[in-house]
Amino acid sequence: MKIKIAAVNFNAVFADVKQNLVKVEEYTKKASELGVELVLFPEFFTSSMGYSEKMLDVAVNSRHVQAFLQELSVRYNIIIGGSYLLFDGKDAHNLFQLIFPDGNIFEHKKDLPTLGENCYYTEGDTEHILHTPIGDIGVALCWELVRYDTLKRLSQKVDFVLAGTCWADLPDWDGGAELKQYNREYAKKSPSKFAGLLHVPVIHANHCGVITAYDFPDDKKLNTLQMIGATQIINEKGIILAEKTFEDEEGLVISDIDVNNKNKPPADIDPNKFWIEDMPESYLYAWNNLNPLGKKYYENTAKPYYLNMTLPML
Repeated sequence: MKIKIAAVNFNAVFADVKQNLVKVEEYTKKASELGVELVLFPEFFTSSMGYSEKMLDVAVNSRHVQAFLQELSVRYNIIIGGSYLLFDGKDAHNLFQLIFPDGNIFEHKKDLPTLGENCYYTEGDTEHILHTPIGDIGVALCWELVRYDTLKRLSQKVDFVLAGTCWADLPDWDGGAELKQYNREYAKKSPSKFAGLLHVPVIHANHCGVITAYDFPDDKKLNTLQMIGATQIINEKGIILAEKTFEDEEGLVISDIDVNNKNKPPADIDPNKFWIEDMPESYLYAWNNLNPLGKKYYENTAKPYYLNMTLPML
């Protein structure tokens, strides 16, 4: 079976849910007109991601996103996927939804926030598999793509993977030009590496453009950062069929993919490793030290703000 899929190289307006949903409708309409059956938006498509007070309103202002996507799915007769910040009244999550025109909705909440993302949402689930009418679909969001535990959860269980990232450049003073170039290459190659190890197609949507936010946890250093990586459609051998990089303009990447429901080989997994690629020490230091700082911000600042924003009016 073949499915025509589009991934969106998305230039989000930072922390502006309303404006980004206008763009979502434009791309959904265009994809439908081109005969696309499924359109995929990147991680945090309603906002992008960065350390800023502006981000505090995103999870609450996204309460109507599901209904909006449902209406678009019906109007344009297309399956819509992507993840966004949502506060459910108790906690905020990075929620991936796959919405069908018939009203079916399939979900995954990103398992572990990455670095400064911890400021705005909490841990989700490890249920990466969506059992849908078009097949068993894996979901992997950003750094879920760079860990072996995700491959273990999906091995021989999915027909293809929907992936989204929101990967930013490093500040100019953060490790120098060599580390900055490594970060760009790492972001670009991670989806195809994942596809080759899992032996199924991966559809990957990413952001382009720039954001202006602070250098977490320092709220004095304001940076304008390029979003990096690549929006790609990749086959089961890890070969890129179509792509746009951060150097390209925003737009749709479209390709047919083969969905093979039989005889999926096991993923290539190193049982002794957590990370698929051996990361530089600076990345490991950030993972071990920034994650706890972000969680503290979430509990002390973001979550109380969300709760206050959703209290019923007297």
